[in-house]
Amino acid sequence: MGQTLKGAVVGLVCTLIFYFVPAVNAIAPLLGGLLGGYVADGGFGGGLKSGLLMTVLMVFPGFILAGALGAVLYEVPVLGGFVAASTIVITLLIVAHTAVVGIIGSIIGALVSEKKLV
Repeated sequence: MGQTLKGAVVGLVCTLIFYFVPAVNAIAPLLGGLLGGYVADGGFGGGLKSGLLMTVLMVFPGFILAGALGAVLYEVPVLGGFVAASTIVITLLIVAHTAVVGIIGSIIGALVSEKKLV
């Protein structure tokens, strides 16, 4: 369980960092999942667990940021309420994208680490 948690945290941190790189942010969960799965080093099952845990850990910062953004945008006249409500939908889409692509990347990373020669 320790390696899985370590892989999930590494994958989450790398994903969050890659989201800020302009040309790479579309595949940030894949890259973070690859690194996290490689660190988890548990084959298919370890990669799947690491990817799922990375997704669960991604939900917390996502909804905290969405809540803060929604609270700020709620005071905007005319469209403020609509924009504030849509931040939750946008956050759900981003978390779903991170979940699916991150789990795939984590499984691939764990399978690659299983085949290493050293």
